[in-house]
Amino acid sequence: MFKLTHLMVAALLACAIAPAFAAETSDATPTDPLRFGGPVTVKKPVSIAKLAKSPEKFAGKTLRLEGVVKNVCQGAGCWVEVADGKGASFIARSLDESILLPKDCQGRKVVVQGLLTTMPQDKAEEPVEKGHDCPRPSYVLSTQGVELATR
Repeated sequence: MFKLTHLMVAALLACAIAPAFAAETSDATPTDPLRFGGPVTVKKPVSIAKLAKSPEKFAGKTLRLEGVVKNVCQGAGCWVEVADGKGASFIARSLDESILLPKDCQGRKVVVQGLLTTMPQDKAEEPVEKGHDCPRPSYVLSTQGVELATR
């Protein structure tokens, strides 16, 4: 009976302190952004206002956008509208839907890296699914990686 009591106490202690060790070994902090897709490696952001005004000048370039989520796809989370503080915005979209963002991220700070491209013809003409009506701009930032503020 004595051994059984010791085993039960040891098991309870292990269960009680395991979460503390798990929290200590994590490298993430509550202020670290959530990351989706590949790493964001471009250091200098492009002006969203300049990009929105003349996207053809940036075609074929890998860009970094920094701003606030103005809008996000409520179907799958495949696109995000990134806005600067002056009202300009631009659409970043995961064309293959491999990078999906939370549907409740509106208003959070965001950094998006992607390749500026014209909207592929098959995406521009795809049928609208219920609850998944994606914008179809002429130019889109094809999402490669995203860093989203936790709140």
